Amino acid sequence: MPCSLLELLFLLATFAWAGGSSAASSPCKDRYAPWLTKRAEFVRKDEAPVLEGLHLVCVWRSGDSIELEAHRNGVEHEQPLREALPTSTDLEDWAGFRKALGKILQIRKETNKWGNFHLKQPFGIFAESGQRLASAGEMLEAGLVLIFEGGQWFWPPVELGFVRQLAGTPYELETMSVQPVVFRVRGFLQIDECDKIIMLGSDSMVESPVTPMDTAHKDTPTKQFRTSTQARLESSKSSMLQSIDYRISNLTRVPVSHNEEVQVLRYNKGQFYQAHSDNFDPQYYIETADFIDKGHRNRLLTVFWYLSNVSAGGETIFPRAYGLPTPQSMASCEKGLKVRPEVGTVIFWYSLRPNGNSDPNGLHAACPVEEGQKWSANYWVWNKPRSGNEPMPDWGLDGEAESGGTADPVEVQIHATFKNSNSANKIYLFWKNPASVDEVPMGEIPPSSSVGMNTYSGHVWHIRTGPDQSSELVAEKVIEKGKLKQVFSVGDSRSKPHDEEL
Repeated sequence: MPCSLLELLFLLATFAWAGGSSAASSPCKDRYAPWLTKRAEFVRKDEAPVLEGLHLVCVWRSGDSIELEAHRNGVEHEQPLREALPTSTDLEDWAGFRKALGKILQIRKETNKWGNFHLKQPFGIFAESGQRLASAGEMLEAGLVLIFEGGQWFWPPVELGFVRQLAGTPYELETMSVQPVVFRVRGFLQIDECDKIIMLGSDSMVESPVTPMDTAHKDTPTKQFRTSTQARLESSKSSMLQSIDYRISNLTRVPVSHNEEVQVLRYNKGQFYQAHSDNFDPQYYIETADFIDKGHRNRLLTVFWYLSNVSAGGETIFPRAYGLPTPQSMASCEKGLKVRPEVGTVIFWYSLRPNGNSDPNGLHAACPVEEGQKWSANYWVWNKPRSGNEPMPDWGLDGEAESGGTADPVEVQIHATFKNSNSANKIYLFWKNPASVDEVPMGEIPPSSSVGMNTYSGHVWHIRTGPDQSSELVAEKVIEKGKLKQVFSVGDSRSKPHDEEL
């Protein structure tokens, strides 16, 4: 039966969207599922059902050409984008390769009304492990990559209740919400760590301040919004806090240099913090716009620590969850996603979207404590290094301002693979703070298995026979400078470790 004109135009558009590329199945097809969020999970009617600026891309060689298949904006497409890179693309020219890739994926910096897009960081390309990639060769080796227009790693929520095992650790990321993107990690902090953090903060508690918007509430007393007390703790003064810094970096896949100092909080009975956002939208923070690079240097996510249980009340509430509108009263704790404090648990949520825009769904509040006392902590992770002088990866390749950084980062992330070559026994991986005797357990490695970790030169890793620091030390590995990928093989206590460059 002949096609109507409308049907023919639809078929032509579908072919054009697929790039006219080969219909051969993608070699990454079986690897997509853990990285794509189901459309049905986006329940808001006032937003597109996507993760703006998150692209899942498979790239491979096909004869003399480089093929790619992409599921744009973090959701599955029945007919994903299929395209071949232009034959003129030079694989040794990283800037040119990125430009060709960005054109195919329709990546652009102008994603909001903030302007000053020369201050926005380049889009970031990562392997599934969270390792940032810096060449076409690394992309081809990885095969499947995640591209974030905002420049930093962003965990896809997949679906409500989805549980992701964080490789090489005992930690699981449980998706509590898709809009906003909220995860829970039980047992992330040890009980003795919680007790020590409370003790460190107890001696220097002050009334918690609020950073008011320039356009509203500027002259409103803080106590109308927030009634807790707090203490800021510098990680440099505590080896325990330094070790938590690196655990969180491994959790979020964002470098330690992006982390703000921890803010320990105490809520007594009746104390609260009304609904607010943690990032700074430049339209509301005009006087501080230069400090936040006109909005392009901002809080990306919050890792919230529960340091105690609470008898009643004290929940963290997200009032825009479940597709709900912004509440008329920011003091309301009636509707939304409520997370009850659970000692040792952390939750984390994103204040920015994968493309770097503000996410209004990140609105949250601390409900009043009804009985007992609540100890907790804010830990903010920024999308750029906290030091404004620290260079950033790929800076300048996409037209960024020269003063904002260079292409050579100060702290280069290294991907280390730890292999257990023993076919019978488990081994256990620990990260050791170079300035301390403390070790941080990072999980077990089953027989004949391996785990990957993102780390930095000078970091010390211990392999032990048991799950605690008192067990036999099998091997010690100090991460070398210059090798972006290092492999560490361990058999048993009689074997010697070695590393090799992949």
